[in-house]
Amino acid sequence: MHGAPVIGEAVAGRAVVVVGSGVAGLSAALAAAEAGAAVTLLESTSTVGGTTALSGGVAWLPANDLAAAAGFPDTPEDARTYLRGLALGDVDEELVDTFVAGAGDTASWVQRVTEHGWVALGYPDYHCGLPGGREGGRSLEPLPFTPTADVAARVRPALSWRLPMTQHEIIANTLNRDVLTRRRDEGVLTMGAAVVGSLLAAVLRLGVDVRVETPVASLRRDGERVVGVTLDSGEAVDGAVVLCTGGFERDPSLARAFLRHPSPAPTGAPGATGGGLRMAMGAGAALGNMSEAWWCPAMAIPGEEIEGKPLHRLLLAERARPGSIMVDGRGQRFANEAQNYNDVGRSLHDFDPGAFAFPRDPSWLIVDNGYRAAYPLGPLLPGEPDPDWLVRADSVEELASAIDVEADRLVATVSAFNAGAIVGEDPAFGRGRSAYDRFVGDRRLDQPNLRPLTQSPFFAVRVLPGTLGTKGGPRTDVDGRVRHVEGGVVEGLFAAGNAAASPLGMAYPGAGGTIGPALVFGRRAGACAASG
Repeated sequence: MHGAPVIGEAVAGRAVVVVGSGVAGLSAALAAAEAGAAVTLLESTSTVGGTTALSGGVAWLPANDLAAAAGFPDTPEDARTYLRGLALGDVDEELVDTFVAGAGDTASWVQRVTEHGWVALGYPDYHCGLPGGREGGRSLEPLPFTPTADVAARVRPALSWRLPMTQHEIIANTLNRDVLTRRRDEGVLTMGAAVVGSLLAAVLRLGVDVRVETPVASLRRDGERVVGVTLDSGEAVDGAVVLCTGGFERDPSLARAFLRHPSPAPTGAPGATGGGLRMAMGAGAALGNMSEAWWCPAMAIPGEEIEGKPLHRLLLAERARPGSIMVDGRGQRFANEAQNYNDVGRSLHDFDPGAFAFPRDPSWLIVDNGYRAAYPLGPLLPGEPDPDWLVRADSVEELASAIDVEADRLVATVSAFNAGAIVGEDPAFGRGRSAYDRFVGDRRLDQPNLRPLTQSPFFAVRVLPGTLGTKGGPRTDVDGRVRHVEGGVVEGLFAAGNAAASPLGMAYPGAGGTIGPALVFGRRAGACAASG
């Protein structure tokens, strides 16, 4: 069993090159610098943080010290049991055991070596009803962080439409405008930007050379051993190399080659173009989990981009609140809409062999006027004028015509849903039965997830198969060393985060299931790279 990484003293003159600056890269750089290595962190874009900086910043770290204090006692054994219940697909049991053994210690390490603080959320595991599942405590949210001017200038800025709220405030639908104004005026970072800011401040204190706008062209090798990288500029940077470049969802050729759905709508940073994957493949890396991603239902707002590339928005609580359903291109419901976004996102990949098409691309989120008056829809707040991207109609039949689905079928779907919702039930898909469903619904109500759609007018939002990031890449051992396709490891090469094969296979255990393993294995990879 592997808990905290065993960190020996860095070899005299040992250098470590970390490629990528999301949470995996920053934790790798921090661990390597803490071990005494000379560390260079290279980021291809103009700011630090990658997709982490755009995320909710929550980390799924079971059996942490904060959980018990918050009323959610936990054990590594229960976490291991839970993850084994989710063990579908390309799962590496040794990595799972290592993650569970080291998760709590890594949560404490982050607080110890940075100015970062966590708070344990009452956020249920995504499949909390399974043996070993928990209804809170495993998902840790970063506390708001106030950076220095130097750190603030380097962190990828929040998207223009995102308020400086915490994840808890978003899910609970609470909004204190005075608090938000104060945070904005004082430059306070929240969510993923808070994680990035606190880790970046720590690596700078330890003397890490952080370079932005510095793309890497290739790995440098001495025989079979990786000894550094060559930059696009031609400069050579020596050291053991830790690949933390994120996924490959923004490279169309790689997405078509490996993913089940050939063109998922990306919600993350523009640098996720598979550079680390290509370098690892060139070095003979064994690959794993290549067809998988952190899936989600997404929406597109016309004109929204990030550095000139399309940007989509994750649909989270919108799907779970009363007065809403999702239907496919045939006008039929196909899932419990309130389930976690990864599993709902995966369900959008359904293939119809007769039509030779993906009938759930697109799908539609349908709400009535009661919903529209009470809840946000993406960026659209109650009371704001209807934008062009929101389809509106006075009846369900007219809405069906507007979104090009069969009217009789959509009317039947809405009628069947309404019949159950009146009595607080969803016989078709069980919406509202789980603690997770109720958590992301409107918890102020006796029925947080269910209400008939009866109040005209009716509205529809186009829903696309999306992804927060891919999670396939080079296979690694427990210390992040890249495994070679012919056995053994690629000496001098490490990987972590979305640049590596996820140890969890198809599973997304709970909120923060991306960031938690990235912290644990980024830390281990950096420590091992430093100690040799």
